[in-house]
Amino acid sequence: EGVKKLITIDVFIAGIIAALGYGLSYDIPRVLGCEEWQNLLICLSVGYVFDNLANKIVFSRVVQSNALLKGLTFVAFLSIFLAVQYAAASLVDLSMHEYLLEQYAYLILASILGFAFSRIVRRYRIKKIRERYGDGSNGFLYDDMLNRADIEEFNKQNQPIKVAYDRDLAVKTKTGVFVGEKYKDSIFFCGIPYAKPPIGELRWKAPESLPESEDVFEAKHLGASAIQVDYEGSVLKHHRQSEDCLTLNICTPRKKTNRKKPVIVVFHHGDFSYGGSADPILFAGQFNKIYPDALYVTFNYRLGLFGFIDFSEIPGGETYPDALNLGLLDQIAALKWVKENISVFGGDPEQITVMGFESGALSIGLLAASKQAKGLFQKAFIFNGSPLMAYGTPEASRNLAKELLKETSTSNMEELMRLSTERLKEASQKLAPYLSAPTREGEMIPSDVYTAYRNGDASGIEFIIGIAANEMQVYKSSVG
Repeated sequence: EGVKKLITIDVFIAGIIAALGYGLSYDIPRVLGCEEWQNLLICLSVGYVFDNLANKIVFSRVVQSNALLKGLTFVAFLSIFLAVQYAAASLVDLSMHEYLLEQYAYLILASILGFAFSRIVRRYRIKKIRERYGDGSNGFLYDDMLNRADIEEFNKQNQPIKVAYDRDLAVKTKTGVFVGEKYKDSIFFCGIPYAKPPIGELRWKAPESLPESEDVFEAKHLGASAIQVDYEGSVLKHHRQSEDCLTLNICTPRKKTNRKKPVIVVFHHGDFSYGGSADPILFAGQFNKIYPDALYVTFNYRLGLFGFIDFSEIPGGETYPDALNLGLLDQIAALKWVKENISVFGGDPEQITVMGFESGALSIGLLAASKQAKGLFQKAFIFNGSPLMAYGTPEASRNLAKELLKETSTSNMEELMRLSTERLKEASQKLAPYLSAPTREGEMIPSDVYTAYRNGDASGIEFIIGIAANEMQVYKSSVG
């Protein structure tokens, strides 16, 4: 309620100032003897500039940081207005009171009515958005927006290439030759494996490096998303999911230069139970418009009970010691692949910046303190998340393992390993309330991350931490 009131007062003040500005830029030319059409032209032109200036000042960071400054700003605008109006009234030999009443009563009223109308329009727009996408409490509903053709295109898979291919779109890495696809001023390389598929005997095992290869593959289609909880409205429930999900995507500028370009690696969000690089919010084409001279990387990692579970109290679980934080180990494996191969895409392995929000930001905060990730990135943008959000505990992860046994009617690791992906997917959906997250277990991840920072474990990494400016729109939409 306090936020609603704050926004209302600020917008109203800006509206009043704008109204006075439009009136002032009409009256002064009129007093100076300009013709009516000239008065109107000046009013619209100068008033528009005044309108934008008023909003920039009222909603500037300095003014918004202090309630007293807001009041002083309004008083200052009002004082300037009154001084100019007094001079204008004197020229036409009118009393200030009569002049203001005659010229501005309708402007003030128009400002109030305009503000009320804008609130009505805003409420209508929010209503229509919520009718189409839901209120956001269960994600946003894309189902009605997707047709079968979209979904089929969304789920195409890369294939080996045994014939001639466009060598201008091909890049030879240590693990294979990958042929990308043009998109406007960029080249996309999608679905590149960065570790062996964690399937079969490698289920719930730490990621293993791929062997060197000279085989040629398409890199036109996104790799499968990780097995995850299909929350209502999630667009990724329409994308194929698989345990074979350890892939990454690279977007490079089509224009080649001799200078190696900086690299930005984005960690997706999703509370470690859903999400992936196929999320439209991570579409590389938008990134390339903003940063045309950098490389953009997204990737998938294991989630939920495939990525964060503790089998130490399950018969046979001692052979799966890494299961507690497999998702983080996948992230490290992806960064190692990027470090080793990004130069052939035109990227600089010594200029790797990681970026993430929510669970992605949490992951980066933890990896910065991990010796296993040392030297894999030099800069980090952390938005809306901190290492202290790592709420997973060994107890919670052990409890998840016990619940998994109950749900699947199994009693040991051998039986769990025989379960199909589909059966585990069903179990994951039902066990959503029990799913865990990264655990600060004291080995790979220090139990006290900030002490590790103070001890220099994150030395050599530059951080920017905060909330993205446009994210404020999310909060505004939730409070009206």
